[in-house]
Amino acid sequence: MKILLIKAARPKRFGRGRHDGVMPPLGLLYLSAALKKAGYTDIHLLHLGLENFGPGDLEREIEKLKPDIVGISAMTSECGSMHLAASAAKKSGVPLVITGGAHPTAYVSECLADENIDVVVRNEGEMTFPELLSVYEKKAGLETVKGISYRLNGESVDNPPREFIEDLDSLPFPDWDLADPDRYKDFVPHSPMLYGRRYMSVFTSRGCPFRCTYCHSIFGKKFRAHSPERVVEELRLLKEKYGISDIEVSDDSFNIDRGRAAAIMRGLISADLKLNLFFGNGLRAELLDEELVDLFSRAGVKYVCAAIETACLRLREKIKKNADLEKLRAAVKLLVKKRIFVNGFVMMGFPDETLGEMLVTARYLWSLPMHSFLLFFCRGYAGAEICGSLPPEKRIDPKKDNTCFVPAGGCSNLPAWQLLAMKQLTTAGFYFFNPARIYRIFRDLPSGDPRLYWFLFKTMAAKFFRPGER
Repeated sequence: MKILLIKAARPKRFGRGRHDGVMPPLGLLYLSAALKKAGYTDIHLLHLGLENFGPGDLEREIEKLKPDIVGISAMTSECGSMHLAASAAKKSGVPLVITGGAHPTAYVSECLADENIDVVVRNEGEMTFPELLSVYEKKAGLETVKGISYRLNGESVDNPPREFIEDLDSLPFPDWDLADPDRYKDFVPHSPMLYGRRYMSVFTSRGCPFRCTYCHSIFGKKFRAHSPERVVEELRLLKEKYGISDIEVSDDSFNIDRGRAAAIMRGLISADLKLNLFFGNGLRAELLDEELVDLFSRAGVKYVCAAIETACLRLREKIKKNADLEKLRAAVKLLVKKRIFVNGFVMMGFPDETLGEMLVTARYLWSLPMHSFLLFFCRGYAGAEICGSLPPEKRIDPKKDNTCFVPAGGCSNLPAWQLLAMKQLTTAGFYFFNPARIYRIFRDLPSGDPRLYWFLFKTMAAKFFRPGER
């Protein structure tokens, strides 16, 4: 059985050459490894964000491969190309088209309304997908497969959910042979300091016990983790077999278990792998302390993100963001002292947020010694608690989803020009009225690659002169 795994791309950029947000599809690499472990070895990967396909090219590529099964992974902002890929697969005669990932999990009905999509795999797929294929090969009914949704006699059927995988160490290493890291060097990942570098993404844990109302739950609300020994061995393999020294850690909450986080860092120090670690996603910065930051520095951590979201107490309680801002401030100072590049995450445009409350967040951000920040506008995605409290017109329409860096299509009742003005003000106060910050940025850059300097210059200029972009 030949299986083609497709990673969708953002619809507005589909077929348009280089763009941001194209990273190794870690979920599909895990899935491929699980399929091979189950005996399905003829697996191919097509990452649409890497290709410059024109009209008809995708269909021709699928016809050339002649797969028996097509599996498509998509975020909500990628659902346009997910539907295009499903259509191309069916036109090419593929009998079974399966979708999975964050978007199909949250928008099951929307996916199954597309006659080109046969089955939706919800949440984690490493156990579900191989079982689904086994049942399909036997021509048995799908009712026994947990964690899937499908059409039966014109009606949508949701089978019971599958339990999350408790023992993550039971999973094989991701199928890194499927994704050439050299193809991702010219795209900007979650950790922009990796731009131009040969890197690979890893998960050392899944799930987050916190219940922020704007966040997804594709990995559940229980922290599940690989053992420190497994993490060190995985990174050793990436270094010694694949020659990869730059690692992006994509966890939701890497350091929830402080002892495990410390053990991983000590293991890496002892192994002397000389890695560069980038935490471009989930790290609870306020849980860091001086000892752990020192271990981070010695183990090769070069970049971390600290999620502020909002500094307004009323909103923090409302969105259930319970980080201690003074502890976060102390952690940022420790990180900067060790010359670890710190990026902040800020959110604005909550449903009833005022300009004054946004200014509270901006002033707190300005007071921190961190190097950079990203400002996101709140979005109402299905599967997030905040979506249920929004009127229908404020909820994300998957077919019209756009980047969370612009206010259009967000949750706020304020006009877009006011949100953009606040973004400009926040940016100007952070960068352009703080020469010491500019000095720290270039002092603490993880590499001296000229392309990275040029990228940062263009990004900083765009933040002020084109505030509607990233």
